[in-house]
Amino acid sequence: MHLLCPEDFDAWVGRQVRVETVPQPIEVTLQRVARAPRLAPEIDFREPFSLFFESPRDVMLLDGTYRFDCGQGGPHDIYITQLHPTATHRVYQAVFN
Repeated sequence: MHLLCPEDFDAWVGRQVRVETVPQPIEVTLQRVARAPRLAPEIDFREPFSLFFESPRDVMLLDGTYRFDCGQGGPHDIYITQLHPTATHRVYQAVFN
């Protein structure tokens, strides 16, 4: 099984990503990939990172796991949490430890 890493998503920054939802799929934009330092090489089996997505304010995803289709190597089941929205967008984060 391939563990996802930041490099799997770097090419998608700024691009639309399809999210499987009911009754129809939606698209969100991958805004950035944020890398975090490893705590200790002997216990970290991958580089920790987070993905930040945006959607229009009228598109609301509940916290949960969704199937994201970024094209290459996907789709991926990713758990997201909604962060504080901006005046025009909703913001979501996925954390990979």
